[in-house]
Amino acid sequence: MIANSLTVALFALFAGLLAGFLAGVLAARRVAGRFRVDRTTPSSAATEDRLRAILDTAPIGVLINTRDGDNLYHSPSAATCFKVSGEQLQRDGMWPLYHDPGDRRAAIDRLYAEGRFDGQEVLLRRGDGETCMGSLSSTVIEFEGQRCHISWFYDLTEQKKADAVRRDLADRLEMALDATGAAVWDTDIPRGTCWWSDSFARMLGYAEPPEMPADFWDRRLHPDDRQRVLTTIDAHLRGETAAYAYDYRLRRADGGWMWIAAQGRAIRDASGQAVRYVGIMTDITERRRQEEEVRAGKERLLRILEASPIAVNITRRDGLLVFCNTQSEIILGRSRDDLLPMPAERLYADPADRQALIDRFEREGPFRDAEVRFRKPDGTIVWVLSSWGEIEMDGEPALLTWLYDINDRKAAEAAMVAARDEAERALADLRAAQESLIQAEAMASLGQLVAGVAHEINTPIGIGLTAASHIAEQARDLRVRFDSGQLKKTNLAEYLDTVTEAARLLVSNMNRAAALVQSFKRVAVDQTSGERRSFDLRTYVDEVLFSLRPRLKRTLVAVEVDCPEGLEMDSFPGALSQVLTNLVINALIHAYGDDQRGTIRIAAHADGDDHVVIDFSDDGFGIPDDHLTKVFEPFFTTKRGEGGSGLGLHIVHSTVTGVLGGTVAVRSAAGQGTGFTLRLPRHVARETAPEAVPSPEPGPAVPV
Repeated sequence: MIANSLTVALFALFAGLLAGFLAGVLAARRVAGRFRVDRTTPSSAATEDRLRAILDTAPIGVLINTRDGDNLYHSPSAATCFKVSGEQLQRDGMWPLYHDPGDRRAAIDRLYAEGRFDGQEVLLRRGDGETCMGSLSSTVIEFEGQRCHISWFYDLTEQKKADAVRRDLADRLEMALDATGAAVWDTDIPRGTCWWSDSFARMLGYAEPPEMPADFWDRRLHPDDRQRVLTTIDAHLRGETAAYAYDYRLRRADGGWMWIAAQGRAIRDASGQAVRYVGIMTDITERRRQEEEVRAGKERLLRILEASPIAVNITRRDGLLVFCNTQSEIILGRSRDDLLPMPAERLYADPADRQALIDRFEREGPFRDAEVRFRKPDGTIVWVLSSWGEIEMDGEPALLTWLYDINDRKAAEAAMVAARDEAERALADLRAAQESLIQAEAMASLGQLVAGVAHEINTPIGIGLTAASHIAEQARDLRVRFDSGQLKKTNLAEYLDTVTEAARLLVSNMNRAAALVQSFKRVAVDQTSGERRSFDLRTYVDEVLFSLRPRLKRTLVAVEVDCPEGLEMDSFPGALSQVLTNLVINALIHAYGDDQRGTIRIAAHADGDDHVVIDFSDDGFGIPDDHLTKVFEPFFTTKRGEGGSGLGLHIVHSTVTGVLGGTVAVRSAAGQGTGFTLRLPRHVARETAPEAVPSPEPGPAVPV
C-alpha cells in the first residue's frame, strides 16, 4: 500500500513538473505572438515538437481539455488506457468517459476554483464498458488562446484489485490466527524493529492494541524462562540450528501468565548473516493445563497402585513387565529389579497357564478372577485370582493384570472340604439317630396307646370276670341244693334272675372290650404297617380319638369333631393317625395347664375334588412369636426338663409333607390358642409309604 501511494505521488510530481514546463512554453508562445514572432520559426517549432514528443511518450494518460470537456490534446497512452480511438476521444471529449458525469462536474468546479489538484481518485468507464479506477492530477493553463487544463491520469484498477486481494488475505490470516489462538511476528534485525499481527495483542488480553516498543516482548518473558528462550534464539541466529521451537510463559495484560508455543526461523543475506527472523506463536495455556492434569493424574494413579493391597502389573505383548507395584514383589517373592527384565511365563507354576489365559483374553476380551498358580524362587506355590484388562502404555497396547492372593482361602477351602466331609458323616449319623428317635417316639406313642387301651379293657373284663364268678358261685349253690333235695322253686327262680343279669353284664362288657380291641387293632396295625388303603375320614378320626380316650379321660379337655360323613380318602391312614395323635398329645402337653378346661376342635372339609383340608385348633395358651417359626424344627421343645423330646410337631411336618404329600401351616397368638391347617391330597400317588421319614429344612414358612 505504501509502495502504491509512493508511485502515485511520483506521477503527480512528474505531472506537476511537466505542467510547469508546458505553461512556460505556452507563455513564451504568447510573448512571441505579442511581438509578432513567426510561429513557424525554427526555435518555436522545435520547442512544440519537443513538448509533444515528451507528452506522447508519457507512460500515463495525458489530456488537455477545455472546461466544457472538449479534448484539445491526448497522448497515445490515454487512448490505450481508455480503450477508445484518438478520433473518438477528439470528437466526444471527456464527458462519456466518466462513470458518473456529476463527478466530472464537481472536479472541474474545484479545479477552476483552486487552479490545480493532485492525486484525486476518479471512476471512469472505458470504451468497452469496463469500469476503471484512476488517480487524476490536473492544472489550469492557457492553451491556444483559451483557458483549459492539462490532466495526468494513472490507472489504479489492477493496483486496487491487488490491494483488495491483499486485504482479503490479511483478513483471512487474522481470522485464522484468532481461531487458532495464534499470532505472527516479523523482526527486522538491522533496524531493531518488530511487527506483530493484531492477534498478538488480543492473545495477551488487550481490547485495543497497546504501544509495542522494541522490548515489548522481552519485558513480558517469565523470569524462569528468559535465559532458556534467549539462548535458543541466539543459537539459531548464529546459524547453529535450521529452525527453532520452544515453549515459554508470557505475562498477560491482566498480569497473569500464559503458555506460548513458538516456532520460527531466520532469513539470511548472501553472506549468511541473519537480517530478519519470523515465526508464529500459539496459546497453549489450556493444553499445558490439561497436560499438567494428566501428569498429576498419572502420579496419583501410580501412588494409588503402589499403595494397593492387590498386585498390579502392566505387561507388554511380548511378556515383559513394564510396571509392577510393591504387592507384586510380595506375592511373587521377587524384587522389582528381578521382575521387570523377567519374561512373565517364567513366573507361572506351569507356563502353559499363561498361554491359556492369553488365548482366553483374545477369545473373550477382559475377564476376572481366574485362579492361577505362581511359583516363588524357593519353589513355594502361590494361588492368586488373576483379572486381565487392556490399556495403552507409551502409545502401545499393553496387558493390565491384577493378582489377588488367595493362598489363605485355598487353605481354608481344603480345610472346609475336610470339615464338610466330616460334617456329612456326622449328618448321616445324626439322621440315623434322628430316624431312630423318631421310630422310638412312634413306638412310645404306640406304647402309650397300648397302656391306655389295656387300662380301658381292664374294666369290662373285670366286670365280666366278676359276673362269670358270680354265675359259677350261684351254680355251685344251686347244685348243692339240688343234690340235697332242698331245691325249691324260689331258689331256681332267684338263680335264673341272677344268671340272666350276670349274662347281660358279661355280654355287654365283653362287647365293649371287643370294640376297644378292634379299634386299637385297626389304629395300631395302621401305625405299624404303613399300608395304603381307602377309608372314610370321619370314621377314622373317631377311631383315632376312641383309641386316645384313656389319655383324654385324665384331662378336662374335650374334643369336638366337625367332619361330614362319606369323605373318602385313598391314602395312608397310619400316617394320618400318627399326625392326629401327635397334634392331640402336643395340645394336651403344651396348650393347657393342670386342671384347665379347654376344647380341641377338628374340622375337615373337601377342597375341590382332589384335596381335603383338616383344621386342628385349640383354645389354649398359644405360641409366642419368637417360637412360632421353630415349632417344626427337630428337637425344639419348651418342656425339655419335663420329658419333652421336641419331635412331636417335627414328625407331624415330616409325615404331612412326606408320606401324605400335603402341606401344613401353623397360626397362633399368645393367649388365643393355636391352629394347624393340613391340606392333603385325597388320592396319594405313591403306592407305598417311604421307608424313612425325611427331615424338613430348618425354618419352614409358617403363616400366622
